[in-house]
Amino acid sequence: MSIYTVVKSVLGLFRDILKSIYLLCLQVVTRLFYLERELPSSISLSVRLDVIPRRPNHQRHRLFLGRKTLIEDYCVVCTWHGDVILNEGVNIGIGSIVIGPVTIGKKSRTGQNCFIGGQSHIFQDISKDFFTQGEETRLVIIGENVWLGSNVDVLLGVKIGDNSVIGAGSIVVDDIPPYSVAVGNPAKVIKRYNFDTKLWDRV
Repeated sequence: MSIYTVVKSVLGLFRDILKSIYLLCLQVVTRLFYLERELPSSISLSVRLDVIPRRPNHQRHRLFLGRKTLIEDYCVVCTWHGDVILNEGVNIGIGSIVIGPVTIGKKSRTGQNCFIGGQSHIFQDISKDFFTQGEETRLVIIGENVWLGSNVDVLLGVKIGDNSVIGAGSIVVDDIPPYSVAVGNPAKVIKRYNFDTKLWDRV
């Protein structure tokens, strides 16, 4: 291994350490000054909160945690494009990503590695880089007492009604009505709750 390679490796490591310290400081400042929360609520120390605007096109939006809300290990929550409102009793599962604008109702929960995104890149012009064409934002609304299985993706503009279940691995691109079970890619309703029989009927 040449001296040049060793020097490059050392400089790269030094840069990585500085960046880690910078990001750690951002997380401390975010949790102290940029977070609205009701206690008791809990955010794992490994969670990355992208709340402080870092670019000219990033605006400051709200991150709100209601009582008994939990964000588990290795999640990312980003408010650069819109508010993220997590109401009372919401649980965001390990490794999940939430990009505002997103509102999640009381006692709703996600499994591991879910993606909930109210923002996407515009890619109409194939002669241009996707990341230079601007962004689109549309509010995602997840109702109360909703369960998202592991690895579920909920895309921008979607509304999921109260007391619904989204099966593991599903990709939700259209609204899901209340009291429904939906699965698949794209997610389709396969069951609805029957209030007369108190059973879930297949559609």
